[in-house]
Amino acid sequence: DHASERWPSHGQRSSITQWLSFNYITIKRTIHALRINTLASALITLAFALMSHPMDITTRLSFDALPDEVQRSILGYMDISSLAALCMTHKAVENENIASLCSDDVTWYAIIQSRFGIGCNHRRIIRKQKQEGVVFASRSLSSSIDGMRSTEGRKRRPTTYGGKDWKEAYRVLSSTMKIPEMNITSGSHNVSGGSACFASPYLRGRKVKNSVADYFGVWCMVNHAENCRTKTVQVQMGRRRRRTHRGIAREPVSLPYRLDRRYIELKLCLQNTKSGFGRVVIPDISAMRIPSLDEEACFASYGWDKWDDEYDSTFQLVEAGPWAPRILLRRRFSDDDAAHLDAQEWNAKSGVKDLILRPFEVVVLSVHISCPESMVFETDALSSMSSIRIPIVADGWPSTIKQVNNTHGCEATSKKDVSIARFVPEDSLWECYSQLPGGCLSLVDRSRLVPV
Repeated sequence: DHASERWPSHGQRSSITQWLSFNYITIKRTIHALRINTLASALITLAFALMSHPMDITTRLSFDALPDEVQRSILGYMDISSLAALCMTHKAVENENIASLCSDDVTWYAIIQSRFGIGCNHRRIIRKQKQEGVVFASRSLSSSIDGMRSTEGRKRRPTTYGGKDWKEAYRVLSSTMKIPEMNITSGSHNVSGGSACFASPYLRGRKVKNSVADYFGVWCMVNHAENCRTKTVQVQMGRRRRRTHRGIAREPVSLPYRLDRRYIELKLCLQNTKSGFGRVVIPDISAMRIPSLDEEACFASYGWDKWDDEYDSTFQLVEAGPWAPRILLRRRFSDDDAAHLDAQEWNAKSGVKDLILRPFEVVVLSVHISCPESMVFETDALSSMSSIRIPIVADGWPSTIKQVNNTHGCEATSKKDVSIARFVPEDSLWECYSQLPGGCLSLVDRSRLVPV
């Protein structure tokens, strides 16, 4: 009976609606900055919808009565498990209930873009200095008509990725842990793509208990040399001296590394595949281990705790100097991401380097690995590497996950684990290389030689 006294008047609703319409973007960014949970975000969006669309108080309020734009905004804060549970609440009726929005192609294509980068623009913007009387033309397009045709030809279809719709395509892509599409990775999951992926995440299966490693992907690529050989300190110092003698303005940099070792540069693609809220932290990037085939068999039998700092491994990570680990690319595929990208600050940091990845965030890391002097070619090193092991820790995950899992009779998710990526066998490795007369090697696809 007293509902009319508590409900705002029409004039009050119009003033509040006007204020919310101007400050909606600010409220949404504040939600991201404060990391408010899904329920609080949904209540704020619901309040905005009720103020924006006044209705009779006697009308029965329903979640399906909200506009589609407001419902999609609420769905954007949900993780994949919550979204899948919402799809099964009742039968989906097109354009009539929330279950239809949770299952349509618009929602799942946006999720695929956020995680895999499919359909996103991955070109790096190169800013050129303006010169008077000079016009810069694009080399890829000859006219605006060609540009329109090429844009129309880039339309993605779910059948290309193994699904009849984008929801099923996401299930296929996530089950195979597809590498995200970027200008460095080119979306290749195997060695036959544009950028060869020589190591991919190790899938443990459903029989193993849940762990943070199940939500972290590691892929390995190689920054190939022209002759497919590993680096040496003498050759690199000679190249730097020749550049200085030719008059190029570059200071000579010393390489404080061992002369009896060879080096190979790997590009590691790291991604937090967890949706919703929750970060994955690498406490120290120098704790990464790359065992050989013999070391893998040995430590798997006697325990990985035997691998300490005093152990002289076959492959060692270069931790300091010009070849120290550095970030090549750091990106989230979300348009609402207003966080700063601290790649340069991280590269200039000395000492212990930790790495924090937010949901669906991708980082491409360049690392130099020291290998024995007998490994002259890249194939010698890659065929001897067994796996990549990176210790990771979950941060900011729901504190009630243990209670929820125990309620359903499942084991709690482990917050500390080691993410593993397995290298491809030697037979698959030779699909990228071809042996030339005279004991030389060459890549099958020469486009992979583009430097980063």
